[in-house]
This record gives sequence, C-alpha cells and structure tokens, in this order.
Amino acid sequence: MSQVIEVSLDNRGHILIPAALRRQLGLLPGMTLVVEETANRDVRLRVRSEAREMPALVDKGGVLVVRAEPLGDLANAVRQECDRRVSWACCHRIQGTD
Repeated sequence: MSQVIEVSLDNRGHILIPAALRRQLGLLPGMTLVVEETANRDVRLRVRSEAREMPALVDKGGVLVVRAEPLGDLANAVRQECDRRVSWACCHRIQGTD
C-alpha cells in the first residue's frame, strides 16, 4: 500500500488515524505502533511486527479459546469480571432458592 494521508498533532501530542484507514490496515486497540526517524529525518509509523501475528484459536471442549500473550494485567481484569458477576448474581437472586 502506498497511500498518503495528512494528520496533525492535537494539543496533547496525539495523532488521529481515520477510522476507514484503521479498518483497511487492520489496526486494533492495544496494538503497538512504532515511530521511527529515517536517515533523511522523515518520520515513519509502523505496526510492531509481533502485533501483526494473529492469535491462535484452540478448541477447548467445544469452546474456542484464544492462545495469545496478554497485553495487560490479567489478574486485575479477572478479579473485576468476577466481582461484576457476583454483584449481578446477588442483585438477581431468584426468590425461594435459599
């Protein structure tokens, strides 16, 4: 692909890649982009190579599970999801099942 677009930095130094281009390039939240300076002082933006690899889907007893490296703290995410489910279960307890 040899598409050229112009973007500008906002007051916090962020750039916005238009949604259509993100879809076309397969850019997803959590992917790491690398900013490189070339020999002639141009700036190049690229996806970090390991982020391009598609995670493997594995069948675990009829359930598809993603085999991939986590991008963040999974222990915290699991704890929050557990708390959310316990809270939901407490609020939606069926009468007469105690």
